[in-house]
Amino acid sequence: MTLIAFLLIFVSVFLHVAWNMLSKGTTPSLAFYSLMSFTASVIWLPFFIASDIHLAQLSLSFYLLAAGSIAGEIIYMTGLAYGYKKSDISLVYPVVRALPVMMVALVTTFFNLGREQLDLWDYAGMLLITGGCFLMPLKSLKGFSLKAYCSSVIIFILMGAVGTTMYTIFDSSAIKIIRDISGKISVADTLGYLFLIEFGLAWGELAVISCCREEWTCFKNLLKRPLYPVIAGICSSSAYGLVLFAMGYVSNVSYLQAFRQISLPVGFIAGVTILHEKSYWTKVIGVAIIAIGLLVMIFC
Repeated sequence: MTLIAFLLIFVSVFLHVAWNMLSKGTTPSLAFYSLMSFTASVIWLPFFIASDIHLAQLSLSFYLLAAGSIAGEIIYMTGLAYGYKKSDISLVYPVVRALPVMMVALVTTFFNLGREQLDLWDYAGMLLITGGCFLMPLKSLKGFSLKAYCSSVIIFILMGAVGTTMYTIFDSSAIKIIRDISGKISVADTLGYLFLIEFGLAWGELAVISCCREEWTCFKNLLKRPLYPVIAGICSSSAYGLVLFAMGYVSNVSYLQAFRQISLPVGFIAGVTILHEKSYWTKVIGVAIIAIGLLVMIFC
């Protein structure tokens, strides 16, 4: 991973934690995230207009990748919203962020999507990250039981992880198509693509919440006081904009997905200290193992 990619991801980490804290601390819901996406699409619209992206020139494969990314984002946001409703951010956030590390690695390796293959150290780091995730839901090491993983919270966490895996891989391939057409890494093109995703995501989320009375009521209430969703939308979109830039500076998207997990201890600490959530030793040990896994992947 290059220094540029490192700096881009490092800044995006804190922006990512910030919008998650805002949503968890106010109204965790798909309605909240829909307003976030509308905010982001407004922000990135000028860049799309200024970009060299010409929709008529893009292939069918690009549109399929973009649609897959939007679908993945909706699945991710749904899992995140309902996971936050039912549990702490210090549990949901780290596990949702960490599980896709293994998922992305498996998919990119199986379909040969990376420019270089992962080695044994990479897989060792990913196994540590995954192992740390399995410790997080437990209240004590002696209380290990399959029942701890058979709950609606785990289902929503898995939804978030699957959605993250989907949009990470689809976005990486879609951005590559745009860059192959233009022959360069363009700021306007990257952010123009981000507009397409956020715009599609906003309407996709709106379609989903229109089918749920509780979500629709929440959406109308948030429209009266939209400050927090707007701020969260700025943080969220800016964070992923930096990630999209970083994709041009890594040899395998799995490396990028792994290093983004530095947000795990940051999110955990924020949940415990700012939201005053309970901190079990299993959570602390799980986050520590995840951090070790990250260090193994980055430096070994």
